[in-house]
Amino acid sequence: MFGVCLAPIAALLLAPPSLAQLAPGVTMPPEIGAAYGRLGKAMMAHDAAGVRTVWAEDFVVNAPNNAVLRREEVIAAMAQDLLDYRDLRKHITLIDRKPEVTVVMGYDTMVPLKGPAAGKQVVRPFTDIWAKRGGAWLLIARQATIADAR
Repeated sequence: MFGVCLAPIAALLLAPPSLAQLAPGVTMPPEIGAAYGRLGKAMMAHDAAGVRTVWAEDFVVNAPNNAVLRREEVIAAMAQDLLDYRDLRKHITLIDRKPEVTVVMGYDTMVPLKGPAAGKQVVRPFTDIWAKRGGAWLLIARQATIADAR
């Protein structure tokens, strides 16, 4: 159901904050930066409970393989070890903060270890949408597209 094309889904989500490059003038909100860090650690450890603390229950992603997946479908792919990559870097070009929603845009560079682009550097633009719910910022939606694989 998931296919091995899912490796790029998690690139931005897994990137430790230290690997993020912010465009000049862009500032990461501390709560969202911390949430990205927690999410990355949870996904790398295949910790579904940890992922669920950052992804909203109704989280949805338009994945690089053109599939629309819900939270539990991506967690299942993670459990099947389909989200392996190396040399991940996230480049954040825009953070648009509103009182209840924050949009993060940019692109990832990474090398998937599985799937059709295995071993090639992938460039993938993304948009993440965070919402403040119950006092915490949760990732509610993500769009990711592979723009180039070399």
